[in-house]
Amino acid sequence: MSTIALFGGSGRTGERILERLLNQGHDVKLLTRHSLDSKEGVNEIIGDATDKEAVLEMVQSADVVISALGTDKQNVLSTFTPLVIDAMKQFDVTRIITVGTAGILQAHDSDNYRFETKESKRSMTTAAEDHARAYELLRDSGLAFTVICPTQLINEPSNGDIIVSKEVLGTKQSGPISRDDVAELVLDCLTNDEYVGHRVGITTES
Repeated sequence: MSTIALFGGSGRTGERILERLLNQGHDVKLLTRHSLDSKEGVNEIIGDATDKEAVLEMVQSADVVISALGTDKQNVLSTFTPLVIDAMKQFDVTRIITVGTAGILQAHDSDNYRFETKESKRSMTTAAEDHARAYELLRDSGLAFTVICPTQLINEPSNGDIIVSKEVLGTKQSGPISRDDVAELVLDCLTNDEYVGHRVGITTES
């Protein structure tokens, strides 16, 4: 089993990823601002994803980096991503899997991101812009990256068939996707190299 550096593991999607990692027997280094009374197999690192020293401590001795960090108006992903790339190169860690947003997939009818076109249903683009900057940094990093790009996340099981696709969303009539399905795809990417070097859309047919 591997040692996983998990960022964003206390969030609604991240906690599902954490549960599956532990169920599979992985050791997890979890970055958290406050102690969570974590389960066996979890090594808590107290700190913040925008703090260089905390990121370095997380990545050191890890085999794989997983990030389910969300974004906010403080551009946390734009700050975190260069730090984690530098740390990974310093410690010779090559594999990173992140959870982004379907807005940064390529649009069906142009070379633009979906969030830049009418394909996206969201009027606010601040979060998508931060995700896009993070994706571009990973794309140009030389690392073995995968960015999983879900549509609207729900806590319930998905309604409909799951559609997984590279670079573009697999349907123009997309529906919501369960956080559990996203977590399952993250875990699949640990052992399946099909999506290395890609954005990966995950959605349902509406």
